[in-house]
Amino acid sequence: MNILVIASRVPFPLEKGDKLRLYHQLKHLSSKHTLTLCALQDHPLTDAQLEALRPLAQHIHVLRTPLLRKLWRMMWAWTSELPFQVTWFTDRKAKRQLERIVADTQPDLIYCQLVRCAEYVKDLHSYPKVLDYMDAFSAGMHRRSHQERGLLGLFRQAVMRAEGTRLARHESRTFDYFDAHTIISENDRLLIPHLHRDTIRIVPNGVDLEAFSGAEGTAPDVPTLLFTGNMSYAPNVDAAQHLVKDILPHIQTRPIRVVLAGAEPAPSVAALASDDVTVTGWVDDIAAEYTRATLFVAPLRLGTGLQNKVLEAMASALPCVLSPHAFAPLGMPAHGHAEICNQPEEFAEGIDRLLAHPEEAQGMAQMAQGAVSRKFAWTTHGETLDQVLQDALSPH
Repeated sequence: MNILVIASRVPFPLEKGDKLRLYHQLKHLSSKHTLTLCALQDHPLTDAQLEALRPLAQHIHVLRTPLLRKLWRMMWAWTSELPFQVTWFTDRKAKRQLERIVADTQPDLIYCQLVRCAEYVKDLHSYPKVLDYMDAFSAGMHRRSHQERGLLGLFRQAVMRAEGTRLARHESRTFDYFDAHTIISENDRLLIPHLHRDTIRIVPNGVDLEAFSGAEGTAPDVPTLLFTGNMSYAPNVDAAQHLVKDILPHIQTRPIRVVLAGAEPAPSVAALASDDVTVTGWVDDIAAEYTRATLFVAPLRLGTGLQNKVLEAMASALPCVLSPHAFAPLGMPAHGHAEICNQPEEFAEGIDRLLAHPEEAQGMAQMAQGAVSRKFAWTTHGETLDQVLQDALSPH
């Protein structure tokens, strides 16, 4: 099958969840199909990006979206019904470039990642199209709006609520442009505001079992709590602050270290660094960070979707202390796979208990590792996606 893939970002380096998801999907699909990758970016591909992507797609195109044109569009964003992020990513010249590529390649099918790219392909009626919602972005935006505080927070809250409402309309409207749809979890599917949302196929994220179960590292000299992720992403910023400011003071075990590992730390995350808190920034080998920790702690309160960081920690057999928000999308029994906590005091008690009973912690971690190995291999979900794409061809 000749598949054209459009994405809002070049899927490398793998510092964001949407990039990681698409990278591994391309890796699986490229073994069976001819792929043309079209990704939005405001500069040419770097040598590292080219080297990483060449094995995954026979043809690679950058749809240039210069910053000045983005800023110009955003000046008029309030006059449109489109979500702000759709306005940000939708460029007329890039759309015409994509249409030329489609005309030249004549794909059997178009695979579109995220609703923010739907405007590029919605009018290409001659081709079967599949949309990967990934997450319910509208719900995530509304959740983030509830965390804003202060005078500036009131403005951001109004913007986020407006964006959440626009995204909800867009998620519903774009449904009808496509022949098939995928999403990351059942929880997210239930949040898509469309009458036929039950037809959306579940294609979860996966984890590179070989990379994370086989990683090596040195044991920490003091108990170490790890949280990972892109540290400029608002849900991760909130979770990092919650861990350091609200949970850490209640933990009785001392000495103890917190490591916040991930790219692009926001100023509010960088400010958390202290004698007890390490903010790493980008790390070349994130798998090794899991082997150097004692517990993985993810007190996530915002965002949507299945968390790659949780899959990676579990695949590494690192005991996990998670919020219900981080744990629920896994679809695992609540007992035995992770310590599930709500309030800061509960997190602190759970952390202290697992640190005091390492055999119990490791038993839980081994059970979680087995479940992840069975349910969340990228190859398994790659086969599911492949079937979705094959099914989308049948009506045509």
